[in-house]
Amino acid sequence: MKRVEECAGAERELKFVADPKTFRAALALPLLGGGADPPAWRRLRSTYFDTDDGELGRKRWALRVRRVDGAYVIGLKKEAPDRGLFDRDEVEAPSPSQEPDPALFNREIAGAIKTIVGEKALKPKFGSNIRRATRMVTVDSAAVEVAFDHGFLFAGRRREPTREIELELKSGEPAALFALGAALADALPVRLCVRSKAGRAAQLLSTAPPEPARAQSPAIPPDLPIDGAIAVILRNCLAQFLGNLPALEIGDAVEAVHQMRVAMRRLRSALGLFNRLCPCVGFDALRAESTRIAAVLGEARDWDLLVETLLAGPISSLAGEPGFDRLLRATRAKAEAARDAVKQLADSQAATRLALSLERLVARREWRDAEDHVSALDASVVRFAAQSLNRLDRKLRKRGRHFRSLWPEARHALRIAMKHMRYATEFFGSLFKPDSAVKRYARKCAALQDRLGELNDAMIAQRLIKELDFDADPELAYAAGVAVGWCARASVGDAAALSKAWRSLLEADRYWRSKSAERELESD
Repeated sequence: MKRVEECAGAERELKFVADPKTFRAALALPLLGGGADPPAWRRLRSTYFDTDDGELGRKRWALRVRRVDGAYVIGLKKEAPDRGLFDRDEVEAPSPSQEPDPALFNREIAGAIKTIVGEKALKPKFGSNIRRATRMVTVDSAAVEVAFDHGFLFAGRRREPTREIELELKSGEPAALFALGAALADALPVRLCVRSKAGRAAQLLSTAPPEPARAQSPAIPPDLPIDGAIAVILRNCLAQFLGNLPALEIGDAVEAVHQMRVAMRRLRSALGLFNRLCPCVGFDALRAESTRIAAVLGEARDWDLLVETLLAGPISSLAGEPGFDRLLRATRAKAEAARDAVKQLADSQAATRLALSLERLVARREWRDAEDHVSALDASVVRFAAQSLNRLDRKLRKRGRHFRSLWPEARHALRIAMKHMRYATEFFGSLFKPDSAVKRYARKCAALQDRLGELNDAMIAQRLIKELDFDADPELAYAAGVAVGWCARASVGDAAALSKAWRSLLEADRYWRSKSAERELESD
């Protein structure tokens, strides 16, 4: 079949989900072009295709054929994580039928699809049936298309209703898109959605819940200037945070809370690194907001860890003793309440505001506002990374002096320094060779951080147990006392194992000082 010329480009959009009342309010909102004239609706029925084994889905590619206004359009969307969570590559072409024919795209795209699927047949997997109304609004000279979608997603016989408000930048500066999104979130109780219709429809096919999103090292080319690396790293932290929202809602909420907390810690650590180089009001604002969010996440994580500690420790050994069943129930109730607070935070404007503030800061490159820092931001990220790792290494070694005799407060300070070193290795490790040295160092960081974390968790567990109301329940008080004693013993830790982990890290190759890294710095 003869190929039809396609319409291709990068797509940058924000997607919000809303309940029926909020959706109706958004239609009338002047901010989104609402007025006296009712919107014109049209029907979009999309079917997504993949192989039986889901090769395209694993690549995060979505191939669809959409019927609109009596005609067919074939489309391909690809996620672009290196450019941000709200960016996708999109290509479309007219299609003579509802059958997916990759040859309708250009030779490069058709060949890429062929490479992924081979000779396997493309079959209909899931889809969406949507009524859509669109408007164009102007924000700071930028043109933004506002799409109001309501209908349902389907996979086989399963259905899921959906109401979405999509803001897509058609022209102008990206910062205007994020400003409009923030204004919408301030005006109405909408919630930022990070999953596409294809992703949500695909979930209907799965019996497994969404997986929690763990930290991934960002891909930073060695020739990228610091300015670009800041954008990549901040977006990497945000992607981990937002990527856990699906699991928080319908998956492993305990692990999702933990990973969201890690994401906020990584973000604060990154902001601290960059703020030393180019102090920025936007960095300070993000750090304050992430700290507020982290406090809610920390409360939930601490109670979840206490439940795990009790089950693995005193309850597993003393299950028949009086009061332990009530101690576990009381602790689980606290953990569930704290997790509910996290879900309320995710549903509120807090998570949305953080995401849009970060993206707007990145789009505007606000850290370049101070002219005296501009030349430094155009310098090599490799040199900045090595200098940062050297500074963090010195601080870590200083905190760890007289390791065996450290008091709990000093040990906690060492643990914080350890985290910053580990996160910096995640951020910058890909810039240095050999990879094996970076991975070994990261493993040794993780081993020491885990051991120090266990001691810290035991101390927090003692504090939380004391917060329970057991005055009128002697058996619960007995169980709580035993548990506190158990945790007090655990907080001492294995001195020999701790010292071994610390020595192992001290003796590890400092990969950023390797000969190959030094040659890179000399040639910069």
